[in-house]
Amino acid sequence: MGERKVLNKYYPPDLENFKLPKLNPNRCKQYVVRLMIPFTMRCKTCGNHIYHGKKFNARKETVEGEKYLGMPIFRFYIRCPVCLSEISFK
Repeated sequence: MGERKVLNKYYPPDLENFKLPKLNPNRCKQYVVRLMIPFTMRCKTCGNHIYHGKKFNARKETVEGEKYLGMPIFRFYIRCPVCLSEISFK
């Protein structure tokens, strides 16, 4: 029972690191976050109103080249609950 909470990972002695795939550092990093909508918005596709306070799982990315008073600006992507079209806001 105690082994299920182990934080270490076993690496066999014959592991060859050069065969493992490398991570691409230039990749656009998007994270999935749980987000509460800060304002009421309307879907342009179906016309549905999405009221503030509704929670969504959103993809979050940092907007490159834009800052406000030295703080990074984030862009969020959500889906309309009615027509499933993608909505983005900063």
